[in-house]
Amino acid sequence: MKALQALADRVRKAFFANTWLSFALWFAAAAAMGALLFWFLGYMSLGESQAPVYEGF
Repeated sequence: MKALQALADRVRKAFFANTWLSFALWFAAAAAMGALLFWFLGYMSLGESQAPVYEGF
């Protein structure tokens, strides 16, 4: 548990430092969330009508 706390502290320091690495980490996190949002909105069929559940039975 102590090792996990130490890792969390190192990650927190890296994200909130005023360096180019923190910029790269924030950019990568934002890009990953944007890609997930694009996938969810672009490739999920939320706007289409769904087939009835029991149609195949």
